[in-house]
Amino acid sequence: MTTQFAPAPVEFAPQTDGRFWPGFSVGVCAATVVAGVIATGSLLTDRMPATSVFEMNGTLTVIGGAADNAVPGFECAGDRGFDDIAPGASVSVSDRDGAVLGTGLLTRSVREGNFCTFFFAVPDVPHGASGYAVQITHRGSVSFDEADAETGVHLTLGR
Repeated sequence: MTTQFAPAPVEFAPQTDGRFWPGFSVGVCAATVVAGVIATGSLLTDRMPATSVFEMNGTLTVIGGAADNAVPGFECAGDRGFDDIAPGASVSVSDRDGAVLGTGLLTRSVREGNFCTFFFAVPDVPHGASGYAVQITHRGSVSFDEADAETGVHLTLGR
């Protein structure tokens, strides 16, 4: 008769060859770098000046060339050579180099005798331009400095 013994239990020790710590260190370093980049970007964004804009408002008075108009909000429109000055006509603002800074429209008009005064607004015109030139439809432009552009401009067309 032979006696059989159960095999001796084998104990497995966890590997301690150091593979955990280098990977862990790389992960911590990467997370630190990402956090630093995010924090730096946030600080730079807070310190960058936002482009400041304003709405340029103004009027255009047509003298000696006004006719009644049926469009709501417009008592009159241009006439006798000023037919392009009408409800919804385009208004553009450019800098001294001709770059367009903003566009708008004639928004309403009032009639006073033979005069027709149109109102316009051009939103989001940036501060700090080299000058501000206002042009209505295809007609020539009139230049203003920033102070005048901010407080409102007044144009006249006709006699």
